[in-house]
Amino acid sequence: MKTRMHVSLLLCAIAVAGCAKPAEAPAVPAASAAMDAAAMKDTIQAREKQWSAAFQAGDAAAVGMMYLEDGASVQPAGEWQRGRAAIVEGIKKQLDTITVSTREDIPEEVIPLGDQLVEIGHFSYAGTTKVGNKPVSGAGRYMVIWRKDTDGQWRIQRDIGNEAPKK
Repeated sequence: MKTRMHVSLLLCAIAVAGCAKPAEAPAVPAASAAMDAAAMKDTIQAREKQWSAAFQAGDAAAVGMMYLEDGASVQPAGEWQRGRAAIVEGIKKQLDTITVSTREDIPEEVIPLGDQLVEIGHFSYAGTTKVGNKPVSGAGRYMVIWRKDTDGQWRIQRDIGNEAPKK
C-alpha cells in the first residue's frame, strides 16, 4: 500500500512539474550579439564578392541568381526592375555596353532584422566601353535588404544604389 501511495505521489509531482511555466532563457550577452552581427557581415561580404565576380565576368544570369525570384532593384536613374527576369535583363543591358575589369562591393554595416538583413555599403567599378574602348569607372553607395531563400541562401530582396559624384 505504501508503494502505491509513493508511486501516486511521484506521478502527481511529475504531472504538476509538467504544467509549470518553463524557466526563461538567460539574456544573451551583448558580446554574443555583436559576434553574430560580425558573422553576418562576413556572410554578406562573401555574397557581395559573388555578386561582384559575376558582374565582372559579364554573367548577368549569375548576378540574377543573387536575387530572390520576386526581388527588385532600383537603378540610379530611379527605374524599378521587378522580378529576377527583369533584373537579369537590366544587368544584360549594362554589360552590353561595358567590359568590367574591376568591381567591388564593400558592406559597411549589416543590421539583422528578424529573417532579413539590411546592408549599407559602397561600391566601385572600372572597365572600358565596348564601343570605342574608352575607360569608364564609377563609385557610389547602396542599401540592400537580404532574406534567406527556401534553399537557405541569403538573396537580395530589394536594393538601391546611387553613384557618387566624381572628384
